[in-house]
Amino acid sequence: MINSTLRRELGVVLLTAIGIGAMVGSGIYTTPGLIASVSGPLSVLAIVLISVITAILMYILAELGKIYPRAGGIYYFSKEVLGDLSGFITGLSYYFCCFIGTAAIIYSFLLYLSYYIPGIAVGLTLTPLGIAIAIAILAIVTIINVIGIKYGAGLNLILTLVRMAPLLAFIVIGFSKINTNNFQPLAPYGFGSIGLAIAFGFWMFVGFESLVLVSEEVKQPEKVIMKSAIATVVIVSAIYILLISAFIGAVNWEGLGIAEKDWKSLGTLSSPLADVSRALGVMGLAEVMVLGAVIASAGCFSDWVLLQGRVAYALSRENRLWKPLAYVHPRFGTPSNALIFSSILTAIIMILIPSFPNVILISMITEFIPYGISALSFAVLRRVPRLMLLGYIGFVISTLYIYWACWPWTLTGVIIAMASLILYSALVKSATYLSELKKNAWYIAYLIGLTLISLLGDRTFEYNNFLPVSPLNVFPMPYDAITVIVFSTAIFAWAYKTQKQFFKLDAVQLHPM
Repeated sequence: MINSTLRRELGVVLLTAIGIGAMVGSGIYTTPGLIASVSGPLSVLAIVLISVITAILMYILAELGKIYPRAGGIYYFSKEVLGDLSGFITGLSYYFCCFIGTAAIIYSFLLYLSYYIPGIAVGLTLTPLGIAIAIAILAIVTIINVIGIKYGAGLNLILTLVRMAPLLAFIVIGFSKINTNNFQPLAPYGFGSIGLAIAFGFWMFVGFESLVLVSEEVKQPEKVIMKSAIATVVIVSAIYILLISAFIGAVNWEGLGIAEKDWKSLGTLSSPLADVSRALGVMGLAEVMVLGAVIASAGCFSDWVLLQGRVAYALSRENRLWKPLAYVHPRFGTPSNALIFSSILTAIIMILIPSFPNVILISMITEFIPYGISALSFAVLRRVPRLMLLGYIGFVISTLYIYWACWPWTLTGVIIAMASLILYSALVKSATYLSELKKNAWYIAYLIGLTLISLLGDRTFEYNNFLPVSPLNVFPMPYDAITVIVFSTAIFAWAYKTQKQFFKLDAVQLHPM
């Protein structure tokens, strides 16, 4: 058990606000048009399925968070259950997701802000002025989070409440203007299109794991984490399902200047909620949507600045990152060095890559690898058949999503994860390294196999390919999904058989921390 010097100051309300705040960001304002463009009215069913998937993964993470209530929880879940190397690959992969994803969120914030402040962005590229403003805002938010988590969480609570208002307004007005004819036919591009809709739609839900990243600062984590998890999933899922339904039904084709039922053209809308609002002719609603997007992006990156510091802190106090990052400020009780260091990395990403729409897919893949490994950890830890089944389902779902995230971003994300093997060799003795490699051979096979299946899979799952090689279509739909399920099942069985030999269940039962 780790003697934490972090302060337990988060109750149900503030923790739920962190969960909702990490999920409700720029995604809900930008992706409805993209989702509708690939699946039409079937988008509503896609959001329902994503809600179910999120509930499964959230339950798994909340249960693990109750057992291991530590900062940077996702790293500890795999480390404690699957071993040091598994934990390191998972934790480092997730850390990359954090500081790269935070840069993407701040980038989105500046693009929306350019609606009010011309000159900070040209097209999809930030100007030097835009980068300077982004770094200044990042510095302010970082300082607030260094001063204390209750202040960072309090800021997020205010921003969460404010950002929900525009979404609720759109839902009410959208349903009052609904055109039921828009829901026919239900699947204009076939029911197979739901896979791509889920791949794009999950960007709106990412962030639910935030509840366990700060679990070491939660009051009574064995009770509060699960309560906040349930509240977060129910609130966000209900709002998203209603909003996508209102969006699909409220599309005014003539007002948008688009041919009726030309769903693909909705993918070209840069601000779909604002554009649909403007086409409805409702005075001021479009401006409210733009303002809501700015506030949502600001609140979301505030949340992620708070969270990414906890992941760096967790890795460093286990001697898996620069040791000074494990420092806890004696006055504020926060991992101040980790927060500042992580924000510096985010700033570097923004300076080097001022235009990076594809970075979203990289961050998503490096996020779903930890989701899947956490589900596997849950199955190894909880050897009750029904809970093992839940862990298996979570692992398969995560693997499917990594495949759906499209070539060549599967390759890019896997390369980032595999790079941790090189770094790990510099951190441990050679004998330990070889032992961990043997124990985690299934993990390496999993990463390599995912890349191969993506290359051999359906050409539908290719997006902004910068490589000369495209998917080979050896496994067209639905055989690609079947292949992924069979592959993930084999890896799950291999990993479970290997890891249960090393993991002592009795130790967890005697020492639940």
